[in-house]
Amino acid sequence: MSSSSSHDSNPLLHANIFSRFFHHWVTPLLKKSRENGVLHLNDLYDLPAHLQSTELTDKLEKNWFNEVKRCPNNPSLIRATLRTVGWKPFAQSILAFLNGLFRIIQPLILTVLMSFFEPCSSMPSWYAWLLAFATIIATLSSSLIIHQYVHKIDIYAMQIFIAYTGLIYRKVLRLSLYSMNSVTSGEITNLLANDANQIQLVAIFFNDMWIGPIHLILVICVFYYFVKYIAFIAIGYSAFLLLIQPLYSRMFVSIRTKFLQITDERIKIMSDIIKSMRIVKMYCWETAFIQKICLIRKRDIIQYTFYAICNCIQVIFSHNYTTLIFLMMYVTMWSLNIRLDTRFFAISSCLLGYMKVYCIEFFSYAIRDISNYLVARKRIEKFLLLDECERDTRLLSSSHLEISSSNKTEIINNIIQEVQVKCNLKEAQWEKNGVFKLQNIIFDAHPGDLICIIGAVGSGKSSLLQTLTGEIGFFEGKVRLHGSFCYVPQEACKYFN
Repeated sequence: MSSSSSHDSNPLLHANIFSRFFHHWVTPLLKKSRENGVLHLNDLYDLPAHLQSTELTDKLEKNWFNEVKRCPNNPSLIRATLRTVGWKPFAQSILAFLNGLFRIIQPLILTVLMSFFEPCSSMPSWYAWLLAFATIIATLSSSLIIHQYVHKIDIYAMQIFIAYTGLIYRKVLRLSLYSMNSVTSGEITNLLANDANQIQLVAIFFNDMWIGPIHLILVICVFYYFVKYIAFIAIGYSAFLLLIQPLYSRMFVSIRTKFLQITDERIKIMSDIIKSMRIVKMYCWETAFIQKICLIRKRDIIQYTFYAICNCIQVIFSHNYTTLIFLMMYVTMWSLNIRLDTRFFAISSCLLGYMKVYCIEFFSYAIRDISNYLVARKRIEKFLLLDECERDTRLLSSSHLEISSSNKTEIINNIIQEVQVKCNLKEAQWEKNGVFKLQNIIFDAHPGDLICIIGAVGSGKSSLLQTLTGEIGFFEGKVRLHGSFCYVPQEACKYFN
């Protein structure tokens, strides 16, 4: 939202700590929605400066260009991203760590409180009330902290995602004609819709990579205090689930890489078919292309099925975590004639439920999303390293001379006196070491001259004109354009001065 289209500035900028913590600054907007029954676009607040897409993209683009200059052979988008986001997203992990501590402390307080209700208990009532209030405070603190953590980490994830999409969009605008011919619109759409979104998922679950194992160690220590060596059952199964995550990571990377390659191939073929639909119908090639598309789609579905099966196996292990741990621990305790303590049953139920969600599931999500991001990162880096449109010093026009010269009057007088085209083309081709190339074309054109280019289809007539305008990919020689010129190709209208 621009300031001209909004009635009020964003109240977040001048809100106090209390208003920000409980999101009270949104209350006027909610009241307006309740009174009017509907919100219009002008009712929304302006975005703060640090959330503007232009600023986010500029920062990431600057760090990416610096990374390309520093490591031209192997630039890393990960390093550029880390320099862009800084340390703030990682500092939010302190909130997640505190949330885990409160969730672990709460069942411990409950087990102590349960002894107050035992027969012949010597615990004073004031101490029991204190434990009850401590349980409430632990629950309330955990709820407040986790909501703040999710809110802040989602904002950082959204900022990184917006910066990625902006970086890809700006790269599209700078692509050379050769690079545009090497990628399809479907591949670019896939980069924006799927690959760029992976960084957002990584930002959400990345902190669970180190928080989960630490909390798991704390829970295992609590188990060992109550049941001694029986806790090694939980240790063994938890360690097994954590150790197989790298294996799943490699499987996810391999399967997703193949899946995305097949998807790009299918999208490229579909784009070519739609673009050449008249030729397909003219020669009755519908059946052949249907079979080809069905074959590629079949391979696509097979790879997606493998990916879904691996994901389901991972989900089964994590969802059955609590049940299997309970089963193995209590069967062992029953076979060894160990008394089942109700306090341990209560605390183990709470802690295993916490471990299932935060230590096992979120950790597996982090591994999976990081694996997907590593694949997406390579595809984005490959796209960002494509050739861009640059002014070649061997292809100079009068408009370029006007920009680079300070004495515009003298240049204009020279242009009026010498309107001409000079072409000394040694070699030009669209692809390096390609079959097609233009060679040894030399001519000068002055006002009043008529030059006809005659040749069969595919002989290079349009390629010669595109060489004069600087659109061809690989070029050797020298071309000079003096004056104003217009070139209207058959495919699209492009004007050059």
